[in-house]
Amino acid sequence: MKRKRLIKGEVIFVLMFCLAVFAYAAEKKAEEEVKIINKIVVLSASEGAKPVTVTSEIGTTVIWLNRSRHPIEILFLDKQVVLACGSPVNFIVGKGGAYESAKIPFGGTASLCFLEKGRFDYKINSSRTFYDREFLTGHRGSVVIK
Repeated sequence: MKRKRLIKGEVIFVLMFCLAVFAYAAEKKAEEEVKIINKIVVLSASEGAKPVTVTSEIGTTVIWLNRSRHPIEILFLDKQVVLACGSPVNFIVGKGGAYESAKIPFGGTASLCFLEKGRFDYKINSSRTFYDREFLTGHRGSVVIK
């Protein structure tokens, strides 16, 4: 009788140990699969977007940093962004169902996480102030998601 209890105890111990090992292995694999990719684009009136083209993969968050002296907007041209992950910063969903940027103040940021493959070309518009001679015109950039 004691021997049967001892064997049952050992079997239960081995099963619990195996479950713990499998749980640990699954957790480790999940940690390895999480990849956070951020790309930073600096916007200035004299140089436009630096880098002009950002190339990355699905799940990448592009962060635009405004270094010009006036508010700017990012307007996507041909291919619109209709899917994004996380919480976009300074972007809203417009009437057409695509993301549009709000005005980004000096030193401010805007970010968008891309979930679709493709080339997303954008132009940079600025809001000129009365006292500001610095003005963004014709600057463009691209986000390429492979």
